[in-house]
Amino acid sequence: MKRDKLATAVWVRLARAYGLTLREIRRRMTHLDLTLPQFDVVAQLARDSDGMTAGDLSRAMLVTAGNVTGIIARLSARGIVERTRDPNDARVVRLRLSPAGRRIALREIAKEEHQLGEIFARLNPATFQRVIDALDTLRHAVDDSDASEDVK
Repeated sequence: MKRDKLATAVWVRLARAYGLTLREIRRRMTHLDLTLPQFDVVAQLARDSDGMTAGDLSRAMLVTAGNVTGIIARLSARGIVERTRDPNDARVVRLRLSPAGRRIALREIAKEEHQLGEIFARLNPATFQRVIDALDTLRHAVDDSDASEDVK
């Protein structure tokens, strides 16, 4: 099979697997105290104890800053996210989980991990590792091609 056909086959399967998984997560997400976009923001902030700017957050989540602005405002109003000035540059606002937000994040991440474990229950450890390795290879190939596009 030609490279273009193989690439299309990979893309279609990747999109389908993602779509099916996302559909199942949404079906099961009644257990979450957050919307799925809010969960994504909280989970990302939980990974970074130094806090992030809205720009950092949007880049990490692969969305525009406008997409996260409203989510951050709602999470801030609920006392889950705190906005603080960067001590090195007062013009910069850093986003961090509040202590209550960190507790919520840990609880919700554990729930989501459990749900994903149930969704992927038919996969054995060797299959998980093959999928992880293949997706890492794919991600690096895409990242490398992005870098080469910048050079041209």
